[in-house]
Amino acid sequence: MEQNLKDKRVKEGMAREKKNGGKGRLKAFLIVAIGIIVIILFQYYVLPIVEGFFPFLKDYDRYLKDSLAAIVIFSIAVGILSIVKRTIEKTSLKAIGRNYRGLYTVVRAIVYGGAIAAFLAYIGVSLTGALIGGTVGGLILSFALQNTVSNLLSGLLLASAGVIKPKENVSIFSWLFDNPVLGEVIDVKLLTVQVLTIDGNVTELPNTALLGQTQFTNLDVGKLIRASVAIALPVDAQISGIMSFAERKMKNQLEALGILGMEMYFYTKTFNSNTVKVIFNFDKILNYNRIVNALNLAFEEGYWEMKNRAPQGNIMVLGFPVDVPVKSIQERGDANLEVRKGEVGIEDFHSYFFIKSSGMNSIKVTFTLSDTAIYDQVANAINYAYEEAYLSLKNESPK
Repeated sequence: MEQNLKDKRVKEGMAREKKNGGKGRLKAFLIVAIGIIVIILFQYYVLPIVEGFFPFLKDYDRYLKDSLAAIVIFSIAVGILSIVKRTIEKTSLKAIGRNYRGLYTVVRAIVYGGAIAAFLAYIGVSLTGALIGGTVGGLILSFALQNTVSNLLSGLLLASAGVIKPKENVSIFSWLFDNPVLGEVIDVKLLTVQVLTIDGNVTELPNTALLGQTQFTNLDVGKLIRASVAIALPVDAQISGIMSFAERKMKNQLEALGILGMEMYFYTKTFNSNTVKVIFNFDKILNYNRIVNALNLAFEEGYWEMKNRAPQGNIMVLGFPVDVPVKSIQERGDANLEVRKGEVGIEDFHSYFFIKSSGMNSIKVTFTLSDTAIYDQVANAINYAYEEAYLSLKNESPK
């Protein structure tokens, strides 16, 4: 039953596409027919009447006819292209996982080429004669327009091969550019590719620079954009702790940044640095800079948190006057800290009578921490635990 419904919907969709295609062809035919009628009416009816009122226009008769023909022919081309563009856009939106917008560049070249040929034929230029007899002129033009022709052919090849298409989010990497170009393709033109970059600027990339010398990465995954960033960190802080801290930090910002999924990997390790790769799915290409900024800040804060957490290896040395027995301070301080350790992320600790002098006794406290612990809170808890022990014992001692 369900399969029959699916088949029925597919057939209905195909029927709609066929009907829409028929309407598009009818509109194109009507545009051409109207254009021809306009040219005929102007040449044989309108222009003679106008020239009757303004006789001096007869001297410009040929130019007026040619000008109108040019306007009508290229207006027809623009009208046909608008129909083609709307048809391609609708088809691309309805097709799941398919983008046919690149075809528009090829169709545009064909339509404009046909319009130029039609106009030349109208004014009496023989294309065959021009091609056969224009060898010398053709050579001159080929040298003069070498870059233009190269860009034109490159654009047609890029569009026809489907390498890069409008409305796609891409990363364009080439040794010709200082940095990869990330952004949304606005249009694949005959000479350039127009891209809205992550900085909000519109850049025009020459087609010749893109063909054969560039790596294209499509960033679209369904309706989302998938990108990555590599973050290098010094080796003098625990990488797992940094990653955990950064992940917790980013969780509070995911919705505001438009992130709908994020993965972190300890990617490379060298003598000088550790590298974390973060892969994230997000909704708008213009959010990329904000996301990278937030990630860098989160990892920077995580690095300093881990680096400063215990500069001496999770050790604190506490000094107390000798007017209270150090063993009692140690025992009561341990009991105080045992109660508080879970609140600040201390997993385990040990205390030792470390230094004895005439005026001061010192207790060394070593401890291990969870990834969620914040060193300032840990230090505060340890100092208070043994300070309270000392003060309470001092108050209990006989005056």
